[in-house]
Amino acid sequence: MALLPPCSETFKRSLLRATSAARAKGRTHPGPQDLLIALIEDEDASPVLQACGIDLTRLRRDVETAGTTDPTTGLGHLLQLAFNEAQLSERTVVTGADILVELFAEPVGRFLLAQGATRYDALVYLSHGIVKGAIADVEADRGEAADLEVVLLNDPYTPAEFVTFVLENVFGMSRERATAIVFSTHARKRGSCGVFPRTEAVAFREKIQNLAAARQHPLRCVLLPAGDAPPA
Repeated sequence: MALLPPCSETFKRSLLRATSAARAKGRTHPGPQDLLIALIEDEDASPVLQACGIDLTRLRRDVETAGTTDPTTGLGHLLQLAFNEAQLSERTVVTGADILVELFAEPVGRFLLAQGATRYDALVYLSHGIVKGAIADVEADRGEAADLEVVLLNDPYTPAEFVTFVLENVFGMSRERATAIVFSTHARKRGSCGVFPRTEAVAFREKIQNLAAARQHPLRCVLLPAGDAPPA
């Protein structure tokens, strides 16, 4: 395949496995299903699949039983999409995990959806290490502090435009202040939205997480005792 974007060594091996499997079936180029099977053994993609609750044995069986029904064209476009996303995350190579995220939006993604896995599950794991079904520690305060600080955590997948939207619509911030918090979140890996009474802080966090889930962005919000968060 010509003009591949920069890929990790582990993904190159996965692509070779997919290509070999396709040629064994009499095809010149691998299709999405060949690629998905190859990612089962990919060092970067396999942990993500498992974190999403995927039974790898069942996945392989389901894909192989279905046969090749998806078009084999457009793989270069898929790789380019993954590379574009990697660049937005300030990474220079495509990994198997990046490709897996893109496959959720392809017809072959039905095999993942059949086991209840979603692109959002994959992004949350890649961004924050949270396995599907685990209870995230969204409130670090275990005491009875009257006031809590609402803090956004940086991740490489949530667009800055969405974070700005959240700040403007959930907190009623001006565009100038929202933009400043977005820059702080990116530069310092977290950004403070302010200190609020406990009940308000919990309500804000719930609104943020619901919006993020609805838009399929892995933005994470945590609550900290006022003054415990590093300066923004």
